[in-house]
Amino acid sequence: MIIRDNLNLPKNVLKVIATLGWAILVYLAWVVLVDSWERSYFAIGALAGQIPAEINPFIDRYTAHPVQTLLHTGAGLVFAVLGPMQFMSPVRDKFPKIHRISGRIFLPFAIASGVAALLMGLSFPVWGKGWNQVITTVAAVFMVFAFVKAFLHIRKREILFHRRWMMRGFAIGMGVALFRVFLEDVLQPMGLSFNDSWNIVMAGCFPVTLAAAEFWIWATKPKKKMIPAIQATG
Repeated sequence: MIIRDNLNLPKNVLKVIATLGWAILVYLAWVVLVDSWERSYFAIGALAGQIPAEINPFIDRYTAHPVQTLLHTGAGLVFAVLGPMQFMSPVRDKFPKIHRISGRIFLPFAIASGVAALLMGLSFPVWGKGWNQVITTVAAVFMVFAFVKAFLHIRKREILFHRRWMMRGFAIGMGVALFRVFLEDVLQPMGLSFNDSWNIVMAGCFPVTLAAAEFWIWATKPKKKMIPAIQATG
């Protein structure tokens, strides 16, 4: 991450935040990668007629809707591998051609992943409160909207706005990974029921990752230079 001068936070502070943020991002991308691979395995098995005799309701969602699952998880594999690369400043600045090519591959898959998530949210069983389905739908729609906006901005060479909307869309995708981590590795081991855990992570994970993206957008936003009153009036 290349951090330039004239930003909203001191350079040293931004370097610490960037290092911590990249560590978390790489871990969450790994979670998406592993999760997408496992779900793809179940979906491919279902298409081949190989469904385990004993399967829990959570996994059964994927075997019951294998095509939707593969659309989502297949795109998720590309999302997890190429997504972080889009935000690597050294790659973007020193190897712009690689950045553009990977971006052209990434964006269609990212949009497809969001569309598949929307379809899954409407057709898959949802646990916990009824508003969980609303949250899933809103998150998926916003993810697709963000990546479409990012595409439209880069077509107009509006780099700054393209960067912001890419971050917002990617943050929603990382919200799914954070969802998995807290659902399976934090809340349930603490003794919370599956439904209660689902309610908590559904309500919190997407706002957390989106807030993190908005914070970084603000922190790395160039300060506006103040023009002295005498100079401004001539």
